[in-house]
Amino acid sequence: MLDSSKERGLQALDYLATASVAALLFFVGSGCASLGPKTVLWERTEYNLAIQETEDAQLLLNLVRLKYRDTPIFLELSSISSQSSLETGLGTGDSLAEVTGSTVTWKVGPTLLFSTQPTITYTPFQGERFANQILAPIKIETLMLLYRSGWPLRRVLLLGAQRLNRVENAVRASGPTPGKAPGYESFARVVDLMVELNQEGLLDIVYETPPTATDQVRIALRVDPRAFPLPKTQELLKLLDLVPDKQHYAITYQIVEHGAAPELDHLEVETRSLLGMLFFLSQAVDVPQADVKGGLATTTMTEDGSVFDWKRVTGEMLQVKSSPSHPEAAAVSVEYRGSWFYIDDADLRSKSTFSLLMQLVALQSGETRGLTPVVTLPVGKP
Repeated sequence: MLDSSKERGLQALDYLATASVAALLFFVGSGCASLGPKTVLWERTEYNLAIQETEDAQLLLNLVRLKYRDTPIFLELSSISSQSSLETGLGTGDSLAEVTGSTVTWKVGPTLLFSTQPTITYTPFQGERFANQILAPIKIETLMLLYRSGWPLRRVLLLGAQRLNRVENAVRASGPTPGKAPGYESFARVVDLMVELNQEGLLDIVYETPPTATDQVRIALRVDPRAFPLPKTQELLKLLDLVPDKQHYAITYQIVEHGAAPELDHLEVETRSLLGMLFFLSQAVDVPQADVKGGLATTTMTEDGSVFDWKRVTGEMLQVKSSPSHPEAAAVSVEYRGSWFYIDDADLRSKSTFSLLMQLVALQSGETRGLTPVVTLPVGKP
């Protein structure tokens, strides 16, 4: 039998334990009520950052693979589902821990366990989908969408177009690195002239309704009449074999072998495929000299036998550097074949081009409904 003081102590502890249980249940109940929103606040940002980093790394990895003539692989993150749970408990034990004089210690052991179980689904590009989204030339409307949304005309044309009428933009760069330098000078000059006239408000690529149609909208190259007498306008029209003094040149995706045909009254644009754009930009990957000497990457040569500098073609659009160790200041980096490849975080031009390429990948992704996911991974606790 415990004396009265101990009994009073037990009664007091019993009251405290009951109060503690009530307080814990109130806290847990409040937490459960806001568990969903709190989970979203924490998880959404973390998933967003993880998706961005992995998408960037995959795109850079495929650029590097193409430079080495390795096979690119594209995995699309098609869905993420996450289940969260909160488990609570309160243990009081079977006996008092200690009774000393009038002091009684009760074992009270609250537990609170939160867990989340994400399921991530990847869908690879393959078969008909691969052909339609990766191998097929992109639509002129896609380039127009990018241009009208604010992307510079120079970057859109250099990346997306491989021929304007008869003027070629390093067509062989749309595949594995060629052994001989491609033709690009005339195209670069055409782009320079178009950009100059565009900045002066004398030339633009626009949507318009042809005079002979009432509801059909077309894409056209519009030239301001004030530009007609300018030497640079005459040079541009001559390079493109366009009839002079015409304000509207319809833009079409139809490359016709004209031979010695006279000047054209429209502008034919041959676009690259998404894979062609990746090949084109892969020429900007800096391959370590050891790999070049080992024959792991193709070296492009000029007619005089010197090494061709691909910066003449890609310019300042993109520069992918290489390093034997992990780079400290990289916007995106990936390790491949024993080296690190990365885009410098301070290289804003390269980051802009990389962002544009990522938007093109997103635009070409298309509808995934009805496709059976190949890889579904339940992710366990770290």
